[in-house]
Amino acid sequence: MLRQRLLVALIAIPLLAALIHQGGWIWAATVALALGLAAWEYTGLIRRIGFSPSPGWVGLMILGFLIDGMFSAASPRLAELTLTLAPPFALVWFWWIRRTEHPLIDWAFTAAGGLYLGWLGRSFVWLRNLPEPYGRGWVVFVLFVTWGADTAAYFVGQRWGRHRLAPRLSPGKTWEGFLGGCIAGLLVGALLGLLIGIGAGPGALLGLLAGSLGTLGDLSISVLKRRAGVKDSGNLFPGHGGVLDRLDSLLWNAMIAYLYAHWIQGF
Repeated sequence: MLRQRLLVALIAIPLLAALIHQGGWIWAATVALALGLAAWEYTGLIRRIGFSPSPGWVGLMILGFLIDGMFSAASPRLAELTLTLAPPFALVWFWWIRRTEHPLIDWAFTAAGGLYLGWLGRSFVWLRNLPEPYGRGWVVFVLFVTWGADTAAYFVGQRWGRHRLAPRLSPGKTWEGFLGGCIAGLLVGALLGLLIGIGAGPGALLGLLAGSLGTLGDLSISVLKRRAGVKDSGNLFPGHGGVLDRLDSLLWNAMIAYLYAHWIQGF
């Protein structure tokens, strides 16, 4: 599995770097594709549990949020419009058109998926559209801090892990691995903070938050996978699982970076 993970990383990282460098619509389309695949996996997990969310409505909500992230300066109300119109129209669709066995629960899972993936996922588009050099820098910061924390948590947990973090949700995670991930996030964040111009102190703090809150993002998807009786959300990436497995921590950490850039830096 480790060999598979390394091979996928060697192929994916240069490709991802090229897409980040391009930015604009190419990057927005990349994010849209990733979130669309994650939405498909998410609705598949919910179907395994016994309910019938709509991937179409999840996708429409994601699209609305991403367009808002792309044109936030020109149309800052698009996210508000998506939140206002999509949920009630989706409810009408479940009640009167699709008529599922559990319309309210199906609607709730649909709205939750669209909000979770779309609202958090638009942070990647919004961050990349910041003035240079911040645009590329912030996206790289989120990716490498998350990957650094995840990698350290994995190896520390494998080597020294003894105390289970959440045995009912993710038996492989340990408190030792969690601590290793937080320390790695802090160190990588400090280094990247210097490189992207926010400073080592803020970078370290954001890295520490990424190492800790990213774990919550991972566990939040683990809840669904445990209920669905599967180990991974998909099998698109050998050794890594599905798209949703790769995004669970990144979504939370992109949100943290977005809030810092918006509230502290004033973008």
